[in-house]
Amino acid sequence: MDLKLVEHLLLVAESGSFSKAASILGMAQPALGRQIGKLERLCGTRLLYRHGRGVTLTPEGEQFIQRMRPMLRQIELLIGEIAQQRLQPHGPVTVGLTPTMLSLFGLLLVTSARKKYPHVKLNIVSGYSGYIQEWLIGGDLDIALLHDARRSKHIVVDYLASAGLHLVSPPDQVKRNRKNRTSIDLEELASLPLVLPTRRHGLRRTLEAACKEIGVSLNVEYEMDTLSLMKEQVVAGHAHTVLAIPAIVGELKRGAVVARKVRNPAVDTRLMLATAVNRPYTQAIRAVQAEIGEVMRQAVHASTLPLDIRFTP
Repeated sequence: MDLKLVEHLLLVAESGSFSKAASILGMAQPALGRQIGKLERLCGTRLLYRHGRGVTLTPEGEQFIQRMRPMLRQIELLIGEIAQQRLQPHGPVTVGLTPTMLSLFGLLLVTSARKKYPHVKLNIVSGYSGYIQEWLIGGDLDIALLHDARRSKHIVVDYLASAGLHLVSPPDQVKRNRKNRTSIDLEELASLPLVLPTRRHGLRRTLEAACKEIGVSLNVEYEMDTLSLMKEQVVAGHAHTVLAIPAIVGELKRGAVVARKVRNPAVDTRLMLATAVNRPYTQAIRAVQAEIGEVMRQAVHASTLPLDIRFTP
């Protein structure tokens, strides 16, 4: 049933006249009469009495209107709620962040999203980029911040920023004449024992792709998919690693490690915001996705250490 037919009947009944109702609706009176006739045929009975003074509802018309008014009111409320949701997003949103990004702006994201979008239930899951991508494709996440991810039939990605990669070393294993060097050539990494994540993760793939271009093979003595343990290996003097600066802010401040930017060529990891194509892209997801970019910029600008992160203009 066309709801406009019901609305037209209500207006005719309230105005008591086809001509008044037609004037309010901005349509010809015969056309309005045909609309009411169509509704009466659908109901199988007369809904209006036509008389010299205008029209009144029949008993069947009264019963029909009494039943339809609450339904129309519910529809109006539903439309209003949907419109309000667009202005004030609500619902659950699950975000996947790497441990580095979680430590950089995780708390800020929760605080900011709670303040701006009180009806959004934000959940944050942490893991290496490779795992996060699998969770996103598997339908466990709404948004993921990935390293060097590419658009595919499963995910849609948007470039957010680039982070420079640095060789992270135990201070006592940096030669005295190189203590003040802030950078190191990529080819020099070949002579160092390294602890790196496995090849399923973006940072490792990016680093090895850069090495392949200059004909260098890395000496990976340990493979670990746990950031905290990788850093402990470095602090203990067992190996060096390659990370972005936000991953080692605490260790740098304590003097537990030394970081030198990888150059010749410089190696960056691209930070990509990704969503799954097999999940609905809600207003709440859209709002949180925009908020991630905003709070990440705030965290980078507020850092007391240069983080070597560059955002898209």
